[in-house]
Amino acid sequence: MSEPSYRFLWFDGESLSLEEVPGARRFGADPRPFATSEPVRGAWAHVCALPDDTARVPYDEPEVQGARAAALAWWIPLLGDSLVCLTTLSLDSVGYGGAITVARDPDRFRADPFARIFPGTLVRTDLFGEVAAPPGPVIERYAGAPWPAGSFARS
Repeated sequence: MSEPSYRFLWFDGESLSLEEVPGARRFGADPRPFATSEPVRGAWAHVCALPDDTARVPYDEPEVQGARAAALAWWIPLLGDSLVCLTTLSLDSVGYGGAITVARDPDRFRADPFARIFPGTLVRTDLFGEVAAPPGPVIERYAGAPWPAGSFARS
């Protein structure tokens, strides 16, 4: 059996949790940052998502594709060694709910390409472990998994 292609994460507009929080919105995130042996303590998450259930865009919309392409082209290199991980946030097999970039230093978050779609909220967090930046140029998703996670294996 293969690993799941997402990990549920809840966001209430101010904080992130791996446990269900009343009133918070549930998203599917890349599971790899939560499967590492040691999370990065005191990291900063730039959460470009809204807790409102109506805030959704199809993954195939040009603005989402453009933000993912920008992440590979210049966002990840701009963050450099400060990058901990990044993930898009899936709502279902076609619905994009936002993205989270996690870094050791929040100074460059004002340039986040994912904030073009949903505004960013800065959250201090101990939830995410370091994951290598995704190789480019692939921006396609697999079986509804949040980018850059996933494979064609059945979950």
